[in-house]
Amino acid sequence: MIIKTCDKHYYDEDTIEIGEPMNNAHVVVNHFVELTEEEKQQARKDAIQQLQNEEYNKIKQSATKKAPKQTIISQPSLFDF
Repeated sequence: MIIKTCDKHYYDEDTIEIGEPMNNAHVVVNHFVELTEEEKQQARKDAIQQLQNEEYNKIKQSATKKAPKQTIISQPSLFDF
């Protein structure tokens, strides 16, 4: 039985050049979207509202975590009998 793997090839060669990352990549589309002032204002309001909701939820969750539930443990005394 022969088991042949291709992943050893990477470690066998000492002169493999990975290359530089592509920092100058651009996405090209065949149209350009121009928002109106009303759309820009609405998008800004939506983003602010979403941020406020996220921060409110964080505060709400931290308030419930900080206030642990107090349990009352009743311990019988010698005089209860």
